[in-house]
Amino acid sequence: MLLPRRDFLLAASGLLLPLAARRQDGEPVLAAPCNGELDDLPQRVLGKTGRTLPILGLGCFPLGGLEDEDAAVAVVRRALESGARYFDTAPSYHDGASERRVGKGLKEHARDELYVATKTLERDGDKALHELERSLERLGMEYVDCVQVHEVRSDEDVETLFAKGGVVEALESAREKKKLRFVGITAHKDPAVLVKACERHDFATALVPINPLDPKHASFVKEFLPTARAKELGVIAMKIYAGGALVGEGRKVQPGELVRWALAQDGVTLAIPGADTVPYWDEARYAAAQPLPNEKEQARIVEAVGAHQGKKSEWYKRD
Repeated sequence: MLLPRRDFLLAASGLLLPLAARRQDGEPVLAAPCNGELDDLPQRVLGKTGRTLPILGLGCFPLGGLEDEDAAVAVVRRALESGARYFDTAPSYHDGASERRVGKGLKEHARDELYVATKTLERDGDKALHELERSLERLGMEYVDCVQVHEVRSDEDVETLFAKGGVVEALESAREKKKLRFVGITAHKDPAVLVKACERHDFATALVPINPLDPKHASFVKEFLPTARAKELGVIAMKIYAGGALVGEGRKVQPGELVRWALAQDGVTLAIPGADTVPYWDEARYAAAQPLPNEKEQARIVEAVGAHQGKKSEWYKRD
């Protein structure tokens, strides 16, 4: 849902009471508006990129699926106006619709203040370069800040990444031509595979699942973050809500607690929860500006969430 213009302006100025929204399960959610002060959102350095960025960015997968393009663009602009500078998208998100809407939402802002990341599922170098050109066209940009080799899955996949004529070689050539500034990597299921890939190449960033279910499964927090710290990787936390599993019916913790839990993990630079409405973004934005949970509170959140009974792939379906 979109705010009426009057309410939107009041929310931006901090004069509106907490916004009432409803998730798909019908339960009400209070989305407290940010106070309008952009500097109340803490900043961190994104690893070896050297970029200092606010700790909350926007995960843009859901935007591509909205029927109303104006509503999608409004979320991008609200995130931007309330302090976000990191925007994460991909050509595979609804056949490029996410990239187009991100580009439209950001086009009037100073490019050098933004960090725009896209991805590639391609493993062939030529195909990855062709895909990058199309991404730039959709975004309306001459370069992106990062292209992430997306969803690295297995030891065999790692070997493919570094083959002659493969995707890593191609992206590094594109970086030399200033089509992109950094090469990153993402993984969804197996932290051990990601560690192996990062030992083979000097990636700048890693996008990984970080949520309270993670420590009880194949854990990126336990098995990957130490490597990331040692290699000065910028770590971006995705799957904050475990693909929606933690904010649906019967949830044990609030969405804001999940945002704060992810940001409290040692080695995480920023978090990129998805949002397909302005109130959902405001909810995450408000949480990110609050003090982070201490170790005792983090443990309470993990205990409250419990263990997930399904396969990891079932609750990490989407970015």
